[in-house]
Amino acid sequence: MNTLTSRCASGLIALVLLSACATQESGTADAAAGGSGAAPGSLVANGKLTTEGEARRERAFKAYQAGNKALAYSEWLGIAEQGYAESQFNISVMESDGDTGAPNTTKALAWLHKAADGNYPEAQFQLAQRYNKGDGVTKDVPKALVYWRKCALLGEKRCGFNAGVALAGGLGVARDEAAARTLFAEAGSGTGALVAAQSELGKMYLQDNKERDFVKARQWLEQAAAGNDAEAQYNLALIYSNGYGVKADKRKALALYQRAARQGEPMSLNNLGAAYRFGEGVPKDQKKALAMFKQAHDGGNMQATVNLADMTFKGWGVRANKTAAADLYKLAADAGHPAGRCRYAQALRHGDGVTRNPGQASRLQEAANNANAPCDSDAPLGEYLVNRRVKGRP
Repeated sequence: MNTLTSRCASGLIALVLLSACATQESGTADAAAGGSGAAPGSLVANGKLTTEGEARRERAFKAYQAGNKALAYSEWLGIAEQGYAESQFNISVMESDGDTGAPNTTKALAWLHKAADGNYPEAQFQLAQRYNKGDGVTKDVPKALVYWRKCALLGEKRCGFNAGVALAGGLGVARDEAAARTLFAEAGSGTGALVAAQSELGKMYLQDNKERDFVKARQWLEQAAAGNDAEAQYNLALIYSNGYGVKADKRKALALYQRAARQGEPMSLNNLGAAYRFGEGVPKDQKKALAMFKQAHDGGNMQATVNLADMTFKGWGVRANKTAAADLYKLAADAGHPAGRCRYAQALRHGDGVTRNPGQASRLQEAANNANAPCDSDAPLGEYLVNRRVKGRP
């Protein structure tokens, strides 16, 4: 989660100095405001800075950069108290960081709320993050969603992306996949497009049975893959490998798996390991396969755990060790992986690397079958693995 920090504040300051805070309408200085009906001494008029307000804002920036936090606070405070949201946000950051004394979370949150309610996008984003995680406030995902959607409307793509993630997964709010797709499309388009949003939207079109659209999935995933998103590269590889809405291209799929695997993407590492194990598009290389399965297993991919166990059980690319293999099968079985359950059931039925336990073997076999993974634990594991290797992957 992004929290309020001095680093965040200084980044904001640099942005404002360069762009005059173009993301917020009320953050645009109005040099004429001082003479257009503003009361004498006013710093803000009609939501815009007066000439004096702009001068104080600039003094605050320079003081902050020079390390004179007390002067920066004083200059910003006067503007913030007259309702200028950008300065309210900066005061919030300074209170949170304790720039002029002990950190004061209560004051920081009060100013952050003021800035957010004044339509300052960064404040809305930070406040939403806090409500989403319960950071200094009571966790309230629906309230986080409200702020995310507000700053998304102001063009803040991070907000649109986070709102999309919450709505797509029903994470603390009611699931709304249509709204999520719209938010991801907005976050993934135009200037500053977020690669992560392109990847999520492509994945939705690939996996959603009701709204599945392979053409749209490929369009979004191509963009995200070009942006070096490893998960998008994996999903795009699935499209080309299986010919989903496009002519199958195993070579292109393999290249995409390789790109994603270089970034440590577990599913791609597993699939690339299988390619080396069976010699599919690459020369057979059991040691490479073993290394990739191990890396994918370390990344939490349970299919890779099963594959690593298979090779360990039979001694393919490594010294055979049935006990170590059984431990890996158990790990996958305990995680609910159907193939892991079936393999461990076979090991338990025959006492391969583990004490025989026919009753547990039967229960695991039933669980695997119930998950639409046909399992016959009566088949000796070693014989099954040899036959599977000869026949190739199912």
